[in-house]
Amino acid sequence: MEVEIRELNESKMRVFMSGVNPAFANSLRRAILQELPVLAVDEVEVMSNDSVMNDEILSHRLGQIPLNTPDGYRLPSECDCREGKCANCSVSLTLEKEGPGVVRAGDLESSDQEAVPTDESIPITRLDEGQSLEFTAIARLGVGKKHANWQPAVVAYKFMPIYEFDQKACTECGECVEACPKNILELEDGKVKMINIEECTMCKACVDACPEDAITINHDESKVLFKVESTGTMPPEKILSKAAQVLEEKSREFADLSKEL
Repeated sequence: MEVEIRELNESKMRVFMSGVNPAFANSLRRAILQELPVLAVDEVEVMSNDSVMNDEILSHRLGQIPLNTPDGYRLPSECDCREGKCANCSVSLTLEKEGPGVVRAGDLESSDQEAVPTDESIPITRLDEGQSLEFTAIARLGVGKKHANWQPAVVAYKFMPIYEFDQKACTECGECVEACPKNILELEDGKVKMINIEECTMCKACVDACPEDAITINHDESKVLFKVESTGTMPPEKILSKAAQVLEEKSREFADLSKEL
């Protein structure tokens, strides 16, 4: 298998992989969405809430705020405290505010200065004059297969297109070029060329537009363009690396169990 990073920044990563198959690509996607432990608010104790938002909706919104997840925390099921409330497996987020004004994620005070909301501008609720809000939220490690609050990223992949063009059948009408919604086809020296095959969505608008049926588009299942967009809980390259480790560990466990049969 060959891997090539095509794009990488603080929140997004685009990776080209060759020598793979659909099972591997989907396993990697599912590992990212379901198996990577990240912090999210799991419990809320509301002391005072005069806002128009009831406690249940407030708690639900808090659970959806992405939190930076530093290394070192344990899953509650693996912690010695067995209660999920010690400093090794949980983070306390407190808020006490009076109106008027918008309560935002940046108003939360964390017991760990590294485990904070990834975006301080996220609105939680609004307080009018005379209203107040006070609560304590407990964030714990969890995985996406338990609840979407613990999903660290949005993940997608696509197989690389195989673009075939019959030059003999082409009449140079240019209708396929006009039909392409991504504007990645061009007519040059009597030939239609795809100038950026990675941007092709395989919608086949060009195939439908060609009156001579000169275009064929298929896909190569051994070549994948993998995209990861982090919620901010951890960098995208770390997400991909940890997902690969999860697959390796599960494969090793499966191999060990199969030997016992």
